[in-house]
This record gives sequence, structure tokens and C-alpha cells, in this order.
Amino acid sequence: MSGAGNNRRRFLEVCTDAVMALIGACIAVPAVAYVLAPVRRWTGRKETGEDFQNAGAVAELPLDQWQLVTLQLARRDGWEEVRVRHGAWVRRSKDPDGQIEVRSSICPHLGCPVNWRPDHAEFMCPCHGGVFDAQGRHVSGPPPRSMDPLEYRVENGWLFIRWQDFKVGVAERIPVRT
Repeated sequence: MSGAGNNRRRFLEVCTDAVMALIGACIAVPAVAYVLAPVRRWTGRKETGEDFQNAGAVAELPLDQWQLVTLQLARRDGWEEVRVRHGAWVRRSKDPDGQIEVRSSICPHLGCPVNWRPDHAEFMCPCHGGVFDAQGRHVSGPPPRSMDPLEYRVENGWLFIRWQDFKVGVAERIPVRT
């Protein structure tokens, strides 16, 4: 009888250990996936070229006029995805080639938004009085450099802009890695 009791006791120990291992796996697998998910997403994002944002149809851009377009970016802050909106100034020339210019709407002085003043044909930072000409070149005021150009591409009649943050308050155009 003692042999049968030991077999039952051993069987219950094995079953209990198996159930505990199953419960542990049910807890551990999602926890490990949660911790490793951002690493997997970050490495995949760089390969897909998702940093170019659709800014609209090129045909809808007015000729020889600056227009502010909004870019919606998704940035990672740890495990949280944060939606950020940025503006870019875009102008399409009247030339037959339809050359496009794209400038950041961020003032290189302290990061304030730069506004286009069509009545004066200039950009102006309302915070500290920085003035830029119609091409975005620094004219007067405290900004240490001209407005920052942004990389873009045109695909099938659509304008895609790559947002880039630049270090403010310095004369050199230094990209900030995010």
C-alpha cells in the first residue's frame, strides 16, 4: 500500500509542478513580449522609411506662395507612442520644372514657430523678432542661421517630407537624433 501511495503522491507532485509551470509561462511570456516589443518596432521602423510623411498633393500647392503644411509624426517615448504635430513651409515655383522648397517652421534661435508675412514677403519669428527673407535666409534679429531646409521627395504627384529636428541657438545646422 505504501508503494501505491508514493506513486499517487509522486503523480500529484508532477501534476502540480506542470500546472505551476503553465501558470508561470502564462505570466512570463506576455511580460517578456512587453519588454522586448519596443526594440523590435524601433529596428523595423528604420528599414521601412516611415520617417517621410505625406504632406499632400503637389498639384494642390499654390504657385510661388508659401503654404504651411502639417506633419503628424509618431515618436516613441519608452513604451509609449506619442503623436507629435510639426509644421513645414512649402513653396512650388512657377517654373516648368515645378521646383519645390521646404523649410522647417521652427526658428533656429530658440525654437519658436516662424510665420510667413506675405505683405512683407518675409518670414518672422514673433517671439524675438528674427526676420528671414522669402528664401528663408537670415536677414536680421537673434537667429544664428537661416531657416532649416527639410528633405522631401515627390512620388506619383504626392509630396513626402522628412521631418528633422535641428539644434537651436547655434550657427551650425546640427541634426538632433530622436
